[in-house]
Amino acid sequence: MLPIKTPLLSVFSVSLILILLSGCSSKNVSIIGEKRIDIVEHRSIQEGSILKVIANLENDDFDEVEGFVYQVEWFDKNGVLIEATAWKPITIHKNQKVQIVETSGIPNVSNYKIVVSVPEKK
Repeated sequence: MLPIKTPLLSVFSVSLILILLSGCSSKNVSIIGEKRIDIVEHRSIQEGSILKVIANLENDDFDEVEGFVYQVEWFDKNGVLIEATAWKPITIHKNQKVQIVETSGIPNVSNYKIVVSVPEKK
């Protein structure tokens, strides 16, 4: 009976870990306003004591050009906001994808959040 429970426990454990990991990535993104921009993928790379973020964005509204601003917030190991980039304007044309790359300005940053602000259509 133990051999049957062990594989079930392993499958449950792996499933739980995957669910938790998939939830972690969504908390690193915040879209303000209308969600016409999609952050398809984002990841961080530790370069010495500096954290670099790479994100791929695409225009969800395939009929129009989308203009918006974004910034990256940098957090310490306790989850305290310690720095944020300036708001940066960007335009994505219909059916276009762009990549943004930001690097923390101070060492020992352990987490980040990409904030995108999309204006409402008139």
